[in-house]
Formats: sequence, C-alpha cells, structure tokens
Amino acid sequence: MNAKFTTTGRVTILLGRRQAETGLRISPRRLAEMAGVPKDFVYRLDAGSARHIDLDRLARLCAALGCQPQDLLVWEEAHVESI
Repeated sequence: MNAKFTTTGRVTILLGRRQAETGLRISPRRLAEMAGVPKDFVYRLDAGSARHIDLDRLARLCAALGCQPQDLLVWEEAHVESI
C-alpha cells in the first residue's frame, strides 16, 4: 500500500470558505503574514510540494485559518486494482 498525506489545494479551499463566511478575501501571501510563516511555506503546502511540514508553522497557519490540522493534511489511501 502506498498511502500518503496530501495538502494540494487545501489552503485555497479554506481561504475560499473563509471568504464565503466573512466576505473578506485573503491572499495566500496575506495569510502567511497573518500566521507569521514564510509565504513559500503556504504556497508549497497548497501546491502539495512541501517535503517537510514544520508543526509549529502548521499550528500557526491553522490558528490564522481557524481550522484543524486535518483540514490541511488529508490522508490518501493508494488504490491498488486487482488483476
């Protein structure tokens, strides 16, 4: 089995949800400023290209978004087709 965590598109989804709830649009760059994390961290997380995820940064990002880590980190089971 080749299961893994993915983050692809999760920041965008949560920013869109926040905009729908509050009417305020927040860019990923502004989110990084609010959370006190590097903007590259936010962009890599959203692109699914982050190799390592610093838990302190993840906690600060979750606090800024008002979410839980499982909202950003999604476990994907590998689907193996039987022959």
